[in-house]
Amino acid sequence: MPKLIPGTTKLETLESVLRGSGPVRLDPNARPAVDAAARLVLDAANGPTPVYGVNTGFGSLASTAIRPEDTE
Repeated sequence: MPKLIPGTTKLETLESVLRGSGPVRLDPNARPAVDAAARLVLDAANGPTPVYGVNTGFGSLASTAIRPEDTE
């Protein structure tokens, strides 16, 4: 099973994953960055500042606000 290591994974591996080669693992050392990114998105979803596609719609709905309770 391929292991995805941020900054070192080769394009050939990513292409193989994209084409459905089967399960992959994310390097455990990437977890803190993933958690930090998830916190940023959660904060944006619950915040008052519009963030495209997080607490607003997409495309023509970009100016439509989504209430925090509806962003799950």
